[in-house]
Amino acid sequence: MVLLDSSALLAPFETGVDFINGITGLTQGRTLFLIPFETLIELKRLSINGPRLSGMARLALSVASGFRTLLPTGMSCDDALVYLAKTYKAGVATADRTLSRRLRALGIPVFYPSGGRRIVGKGWFEKG
Repeated sequence: MVLLDSSALLAPFETGVDFINGITGLTQGRTLFLIPFETLIELKRLSINGPRLSGMARLALSVASGFRTLLPTGMSCDDALVYLAKTYKAGVATADRTLSRRLRALGIPVFYPSGGRRIVGKGWFEKG
């Protein structure tokens, strides 16, 4: 299982990095993508704030609609991702470096962009 952060859903439209296809390739198609409710709220907020991100956020919401949404936790988006990753023993896809470092410090697998449009899975294939 991989939880999708808003930055991962925005990435194809902002930078051309396709997390979904990249992770699917790394995991040989054996990944269930899940959307935290808080990720949707963050994307909805971005879709009405400012002209630059609003169009990309609407596109990201469209992509997100194709995946199962988890119930609300009542937490901030980043806190929800950490909590849900621990609860579901899932990895997290994010382009947010601060969140990525926080997740790795907790031993949570992270998928992030590296070297152009390539996706790397840190902690995903390691045992333990």
